[in-house]
Amino acid sequence: MASCDVGMITSCICFIASLCTLVVGILYLILRLEDQHIELEHCGFLQEDCNDHWRELFSLKPSVVFDVWTPLIFGILGSSIHIKSLRLNHLFEWIIPHDYVQYAFFMLVTALFADFGYCGQFGVLVGALSVVGTFMCIVARLMGEGGVKQIQTKW
Repeated sequence: MASCDVGMITSCICFIASLCTLVVGILYLILRLEDQHIELEHCGFLQEDCNDHWRELFSLKPSVVFDVWTPLIFGILGSSIHIKSLRLNHLFEWIIPHDYVQYAFFMLVTALFADFGYCGQFGVLVGALSVVGTFMCIVARLMGEGGVKQIQTKW
């Protein structure tokens, strides 16, 4: 039987918030992809900047990468805390939080930079859930919880 303490409740809330952030990231990309198309008719064979609107979504410019892909990246990072198969490489071990102080900071950054500004009211609701997770992490740490309690997922 699983024990239910403040650390486990906090981990569950933060895990749900991270999964919702992942959904925000996926929905945001879908919404952005709806307006994308490749021009073939109105472009010359070697015409520059004919499909520059495509680069507004798929680009390696840091301003585009950070603006467009932030919710998806934070959703994957936050979910990978509890779903080990989402850890794409060993760098994740260095990035993901290991105690509730780090987890509080991570959830606050997620709310401010990956939730509130994306997908309208749904993003605001997910951001509010991430802020609740932030406060729960602070409460868990004040109640003596050390390392982040892992949710046992089958993935």
